[in-house]
Amino acid sequence: VMFSGGQKTATGAAGALVAILLISLCYAPNRTMVCLNMFYAIFTSACIYVEWRVFSPMLNFVVLFYGAFVGIHAIFDVYQDTVRRTVLRSDAYACYEQCPCCLPRCVGIQWAILNMVLQLAAIWIAMVQLSDECENAGWWECMNGVWGNNDLWNVDELQQTFENWIHW
Repeated sequence: VMFSGGQKTATGAAGALVAILLISLCYAPNRTMVCLNMFYAIFTSACIYVEWRVFSPMLNFVVLFYGAFVGIHAIFDVYQDTVRRTVLRSDAYACYEQCPCCLPRCVGIQWAILNMVLQLAAIWIAMVQLSDECENAGWWECMNGVWGNNDLWNVDELQQTFENWIHW
């Protein structure tokens, strides 16, 4: 999610995804996985082409969708396997066996809270990258500029940027 804010960072994230999808075809592929990986690799590559040659900011939204989908699935998976029920083969139960003072559900709640905080932080970073101040800056320059100017918690400016983006 956090790499969806800028054109260069979204291209890097999408390019890495395409590379990983193609590399994963070398490891025990079956027909379904080959079709899915090829579809997403071709679709994401087409989005990269459209982003740089035809229309921008299409790739930002595609990478944001991928990241948000994976993040929400991770939160749901942690909830299902650790908070809602205790699975004896889960990582939370393994943590409980190593440190019996923290029950598996407590470990699951901690992981779910951490997942949600990281997802919200990534959304905030993406919104900062979509702001006018970061338009032509790289990811590191944009983040360094935000933190260097002590504007980290400038909620009014972020809300104004979000409202401008919605009315675009």
